[in-house]
Amino acid sequence: MMSVMQASWVIARRDFMATVYSRSFIFFMLTPLLVVGFSILTAFVGSRAASDQGPVVAMTVDTQTGAALMKARDHLASRTNQRAFPRLTLVPPAEDLPAQARALIAEDEPGYSAVFSGTLDQPVLHGPQRIDESVGGRMTLIIEQAQRERALSGTGGAPFRAAAVQRDITTEAAGNLRDVRLGVARFGQFIVFFFTLLLATMLLSNLIEEKSNKVIEVLAASVPLDSVFFGKLLAMLGVSLIGIALWGGMFALATLFSIQLLPEGYELPPISPAIGWPIYSLLLPIYYTMNYMLMGALFMGIGGQANSVREMQSLNMPVTFLQMGVLVLAMTVIGSSMSGLMPMIAYIFPFSSPLAMIAEAGQSAELWPHLLAIAWQAFWVFLTIRISAALFRKTVLKSGGSSPLIPRFKLGRSKTA
Repeated sequence: MMSVMQASWVIARRDFMATVYSRSFIFFMLTPLLVVGFSILTAFVGSRAASDQGPVVAMTVDTQTGAALMKARDHLASRTNQRAFPRLTLVPPAEDLPAQARALIAEDEPGYSAVFSGTLDQPVLHGPQRIDESVGGRMTLIIEQAQRERALSGTGGAPFRAAAVQRDITTEAAGNLRDVRLGVARFGQFIVFFFTLLLATMLLSNLIEEKSNKVIEVLAASVPLDSVFFGKLLAMLGVSLIGIALWGGMFALATLFSIQLLPEGYELPPISPAIGWPIYSLLLPIYYTMNYMLMGALFMGIGGQANSVREMQSLNMPVTFLQMGVLVLAMTVIGSSMSGLMPMIAYIFPFSSPLAMIAEAGQSAELWPHLLAIAWQAFWVFLTIRISAALFRKTVLKSGGSSPLIPRFKLGRSKTA
């Protein structure tokens, strides 16, 4: 009799060939493209609207200047909204202001995007080159408002004039890197979640046809039922990877074409996960595979209990909400402000662990938690398949009620009569 892995490979090859060589597979490959494009656009807009706290600017100035800038900032924010302007934090100035500014910008916490020094008459903004496109312009408005209020109050100083802000170019600010990494974390979670949502729910109906024509009983009599479940998971994983490779290739071509249309001299903003692109590019498909196998094994166990297509269709909505709940739990690990019990549960709970860990790869450079998480998720893939197969065997096939979830391995020779 074949081993479990050999039987799983036979089942996987059978289902994979039957799916890929069907006519409906072509439509399956083409129809999600519009959905993917729309979802990426929605996620991009949502991620920009969901920024945690906005940029923070440190002020290494005297108390009077700091109070004037904060008052001007509050005045402008009251006319628009609080997120339209960076938050200001007063820091006691040091003797060497440029050195202090570089040190503040390099700190991970609280993550300053820029540092303001000098006076209202001679303002200086320390920060990276690209900060002028966002924080720099808003800081100029705040400085002008402070100068305007000072001139109207008549409390001394030079009359109102347009601010001439001096720029001190520094390395990339830790606050900007944090925002970029939060964006990478959200994007990684979205990619893993969306493709799992799009592809794994097909496993709900995977056993319906074979249950109705008694094929599943023939397979269960020939190979272990665990092999049937694992083989079907491998087959659908292979189908999903083909789809992702096609869609990813089309997206890459579209991106390259769009880059060629950019004006000459335009530089794309630096985007990189904390763990680095080489390792992140390896972890992304691994966590997608783990997420797909975990959710797929769960869905096969749930869908295997359905007796008809109608019952299976009624399961689609609760299963979708189940995945949404897992995503919401995994989103609690994004951002330094989210700490405590819920992020810890997201890391440990097996069905949210892949989404939580791919977000962690975007925010942290440590590698060892991923090695531990992958081993933990692989164990739960094995256990979920065992539970789903045992439940199917007991409730549908009405056999094998005493099959253990974890097989026992005997040491030594077996006794023969």
